[in-house]
Amino acid sequence: MKNVILMYNPKSGDTSFRFHVDTFIEAFSKKGYVVHVLRSCYKGDMEEYLSTTKINNCDGIFIAGGDGSVNEVINGMMKNNINVPLGIIPAGTANDFAKALNIPNDYEECVKALSNMHIEEIDIGKADDRYFINICCGGLFTTVSQNIDIDLKNTLGKMAYYLKGAEQIYNIKPVHLSIDIDNESFDDDFYLFLVMNSVGAGGFYHINPTADIKDGLMELIAIKASTSIKDFPRMLMKLIKGDHLNDRSILYKQCNRIQIKSDNFGEIFNETDMDGESGPDLPIDIKVIHKGIKVFSNRK
Repeated sequence: MKNVILMYNPKSGDTSFRFHVDTFIEAFSKKGYVVHVLRSCYKGDMEEYLSTTKINNCDGIFIAGGDGSVNEVINGMMKNNINVPLGIIPAGTANDFAKALNIPNDYEECVKALSNMHIEEIDIGKADDRYFINICCGGLFTTVSQNIDIDLKNTLGKMAYYLKGAEQIYNIKPVHLSIDIDNESFDDDFYLFLVMNSVGAGGFYHINPTADIKDGLMELIAIKASTSIKDFPRMLMKLIKGDHLNDRSILYKQCNRIQIKSDNFGEIFNETDMDGESGPDLPIDIKVIHKGIKVFSNRK
């Protein structure tokens, strides 16, 4: 008997996926799968389920939610050595990694694409003892998704991120970072750092134009504090458009291991962010696990 697990977060995005659960069940039932459904009731329960339940004879685990829900499931899978392909249903606000896998936003089209069960092995990041699939970051704007009001986010969607991020510009302050990348070291003041696996974050899909989710590398993109406050909006626009990689104010490096330390990060920013969830405090040790997870993809 063929089996799949569908997990969904009823509070993700515009909260509408709960009306489409049967769309998933119908599509997979027609292909001979028994669908086991888990509705998330509180933060952390999906990871808890994967930690306490023996996953036997499972052909796939599917998560309908935002980037944070995906992160929760990934940590449950990786920490418990659950070697089952993961399917991502973009039911959140940004859905950055679903975009990287070319998963349609329309639920019917999404389920149809995922039911083809096309599997790819892709890279995954590990920051200290936590895993991430898309991004680990810190500094200006990077914790917007954690600190935004859920009702505002569900009502305004991505616009809520932009409004919350605009508030932070008025309090912009640099942090001092010591960055070790493979055999190189950098010591400077920065406004933010991003360690990315795919091309996009926060709904912007040109931030990391050289990304390849299967090459065993991630990209560090960090804005130096040498950028003046006056020029900061210009730099952000370059970042959004993907025109920033050769700018002198940007530190850009490809790497498979990166360590970041700071003597004042906690004085200015409360925490790092991983896939929209709270990440480890600095110092942080990040490494790439090459083709560390299987996913269902809609890429050619």
